[in-house]
Amino acid sequence: MTLGLGCDTMATMTTKPITPAKPATETARGRCGLNELPSGSRAVVQHIEPAGEAMQRLMAMGLCVGRELEVVRQGNPLILRLLGARIGVSSRLARHVVVERSA
Repeated sequence: MTLGLGCDTMATMTTKPITPAKPATETARGRCGLNELPSGSRAVVQHIEPAGEAMQRLMAMGLCVGRELEVVRQGNPLILRLLGARIGVSSRLARHVVVERSA
């Protein structure tokens, strides 16, 4: 059953690997890895690196480029608020999501 909340995998994932994100203090426009955001932070997904089936499942739940999210709790798993739901994401997967902090 499809709820229509997910993302188009082909449109949001790239096949070309990128350099891992630098810490937020070193990046232009506040970009960093999702795993680097502190609790209470809001951000918009800028890029998702391919990371296998687990990442595809997260994308099916709505974690895609352009989506706003909130870090509810930092740790492993990282707890996110996404589309009104709370989801747990492992630190390993969170490293593959590049975000830009929201104002």
